[in-house]
Amino acid sequence: MRPEIDIHVLGPWEIRRDGEIVAIPPGQLRVLLAALVISVGQPVTTDTLAERLWPEEQPGNARGSLHTYVGRVRQLLGHDVIRRVSAGRYQLSVEPDRVDLYRFRELLRQSRTQLSPHQELALLYEALRLWRGRPFSDVASSWVDRDVVPRLTEEWFAATERRIDIEMDVRQPESIIAELHELTGQYPTRESLWVRLILALHRAGRREDALVAYAQVFRVLSDEFGIDPGAELQRLRREVLQGHPTAVLRAPAPRQLPHDIAKFTGRQEELTKLDSLLTNLDGAPIIVSIDGAPGMGKTALALHWAHRVADKYSDVQLYLNLRGYGPGEPVPPDAAAEALLRELGVSGDAIPSDVDERSALLRSKLSDRRPLILLDNARDAGQVRPLLPGSSALVIVTSRNQLRGLSVRDGAHRVTLNPMSHRQAIDLLSSAIGPHRVAEEPTAAARLVRLCDYLPLALAIVAERAHRTDSLADVVLALEDEKARLDNLGSGDDDPHTDLRAALSWSYRALRKSAALMFRKLGLLPANDIGLDAAAALSGMPRGQAKDALDQLIATNLLEQPRPGRYQLHDLIRLYATKMVMIHEVQAERDEAIERVLDWYLHAAVAADKVLIPHRNRDFVAPHKARIPPPVFVDAKEVTAWFEDEYESLRSITAWAATNGWDGHAWRIAMALTTLFDSAVPWREGLKFFQSALDGAKAAGERAGEAYLLNSVGCIHLDKEEYHKAKSYFERSLARFRELDIARGLGMTLGNLSMTHANLGDGEIARDYARAALDLYEDVDYPRGITQNLDNLGIALRVAGDYAAAVESHLQAHQRFLRSGDVMTEAFNQHNLGLAYAALGDIPRAIRALRTSISFQRATANRRWEAVTMADLGKVIKAAGHPRIARSVLTSAMNIMLELADPRAKDIEADLAMML
Repeated sequence: MRPEIDIHVLGPWEIRRDGEIVAIPPGQLRVLLAALVISVGQPVTTDTLAERLWPEEQPGNARGSLHTYVGRVRQLLGHDVIRRVSAGRYQLSVEPDRVDLYRFRELLRQSRTQLSPHQELALLYEALRLWRGRPFSDVASSWVDRDVVPRLTEEWFAATERRIDIEMDVRQPESIIAELHELTGQYPTRESLWVRLILALHRAGRREDALVAYAQVFRVLSDEFGIDPGAELQRLRREVLQGHPTAVLRAPAPRQLPHDIAKFTGRQEELTKLDSLLTNLDGAPIIVSIDGAPGMGKTALALHWAHRVADKYSDVQLYLNLRGYGPGEPVPPDAAAEALLRELGVSGDAIPSDVDERSALLRSKLSDRRPLILLDNARDAGQVRPLLPGSSALVIVTSRNQLRGLSVRDGAHRVTLNPMSHRQAIDLLSSAIGPHRVAEEPTAAARLVRLCDYLPLALAIVAERAHRTDSLADVVLALEDEKARLDNLGSGDDDPHTDLRAALSWSYRALRKSAALMFRKLGLLPANDIGLDAAAALSGMPRGQAKDALDQLIATNLLEQPRPGRYQLHDLIRLYATKMVMIHEVQAERDEAIERVLDWYLHAAVAADKVLIPHRNRDFVAPHKARIPPPVFVDAKEVTAWFEDEYESLRSITAWAATNGWDGHAWRIAMALTTLFDSAVPWREGLKFFQSALDGAKAAGERAGEAYLLNSVGCIHLDKEEYHKAKSYFERSLARFRELDIARGLGMTLGNLSMTHANLGDGEIARDYARAALDLYEDVDYPRGITQNLDNLGIALRVAGDYAAAVESHLQAHQRFLRSGDVMTEAFNQHNLGLAYAALGDIPRAIRALRTSISFQRATANRRWEAVTMADLGKVIKAAGHPRIARSVLTSAMNIMLELADPRAKDIEADLAMML
């Protein structure tokens, strides 16, 4: 059987054969493979290969040596991987999509075809995630260095700069300033990056910083090349100088309406009524509620009318799905208000926590605009009311609920949708399948719309069936057979199982066996979307077969693919899938599928965590073993990208598991995610996530889970500087671990109590806790715990005023790092070592340690602690008498804090204000 080969060259060299890494010896074998990879799928002559292998002087028997190298590669990768296609020609026989370079280029090609900037941006992000550093970084070849790397690097620059340009158009400029500072630091002579940095600073209203950036690039170009900045930079400098000092360009107004229905048909009476509401615009907000049974076309009508009148409300167009009816809980009013505020450009730290305050801020932000807001799938009036603007707005709400309170109290105009008229239903069917089909079988068409009870969603589904048969009569026959079993199609109540089940049933029955199985299994999950690997685990299918099944579901309109690799079920169709799995599969089969996918999420999270903290103790995972191989992550960037894709699914699946009898998986998944949450998720969300998992563990009597999660919640309070709350959680965690006799858990909590007491200013108690943890970890021989608590002991000694002993303790921890390579632990240790050196007055060593910590935090993608360490570095540099450099460092720290909605951004902002 031919092996599956995956080749990664956008960074350190890596080749996998059937998922296992193959070690390719450095030297000529790598050069040979590089020459073939660059031309994958195309023959390469032996002369070309010889020239690339020996660019200076070829050996006497170059062809013989080349043949030997080809043979060695075949031994490593398989005979068919390098084929001799003709005399003197070799070809690497690997599918292009298994080579990251070609996936990168294909994604860039796709991005150039997108009309939507958000779609283009998503593809650019996906492409750029494939980069792990300098291409072919461990291939020693003058040909690679001269001809290959520069060209690929330019492709990366072009993609990166295009991505930055789009982000400056669709987001606030502040969001990319820190990255541009980093890029110009790495590539100081690339003028195009400086142009973007200066432009972003200027758009953000930071005129002085923009001019400082210009001065920096002027010096760089003068010192390096003896030249002045180019025309574009000089023009931009003139614009900055001429601009008003307080001018801040407003972020682009949101245009969030989903696309209109291309063949929207019918509902003319309702459209006329809606149009009449806009005849007298006296400044008061116009609120319209569109209600009706599931499948009645509420959202389609709302979107069509919104596009029809959008020119009257061109300032802002917002859309939000409130998920009032569907899996999981409806979007709470405070979360909905926060989502709208963020789309209006309000940063996380500026959003108040109280729902009434958020509502007031939303009204303020919209007070000078004419917004159009579409709130889809509302549960009740209470969910909508905090989102209503004060004046000059059009708000369209859709709901299965009549929202009478919104009409009585808020003056909303109600439009109730009933089934279509017979003529409208026939017109809708004609639009979907073609008027000639209806004209050829008018009796069957009339019967068909009656069987669908004139419901638009049911008609859309049956139209898809009609496309796959030559006869409408056959469709009618299939639907009538279903009606004999399901006679409530279109009963008009609020249950999609009776309104649409017949139409869905024959769509389901037309599926291949594997697609039908996948469809049923998807009904078990609460998540709004799912990735391919998780779907494969849920269904129990191999990955390729799972993808084929998902593709058929997309083709039959039973599934949506919002972006590559992610899949979504419409709410109503999900309910039908749930019904099908309950009917067709016994409890044991359902439980087996749920356990498989929960195991996959758990071990995927563990695999991601292992990249960030390879040496972490993970006793908590037992007894769950991976049934399906989890994802393989190359580095922290890849882990971060995976977490961003899976974040909502992980939250949903963990919350669902905690309340549906899978508590053991719930708390273990939460524990595997602690590092990712700490580094990249705002505290508000992290605290809600871990508190929910803790509540579930308590309710289920999962004492070990309770012990671990008490510690995790305590860690968030510790980060938030809520030290007394943190102490309470850690003490309760310690009691649970003692009760269960979990030694490493005891050591973990003792170490955290040491840090808590140090932050409370009690160095003596902090020291005692750190030493107790050290003794325990030495007894169980856990090197990482020993290193961490040497770090904790150093913190305690510094707080107690024994700075020299603190430095010595941190240096002991550093020596252990040199043996273990535990980067994340050393990142924290170097941070604290820097603070100890600063307390001693040894500023150069303090700066060196803090900078080392920052580089390690970046390597592990720990954005929060990168910012914390940068803030401390800025303070040390300021104390050393370098305010200008300190300001730059503190500004970068503040921008990261703002991204994470970390309230410490305000403290940094205050420090910066005092430095003006």
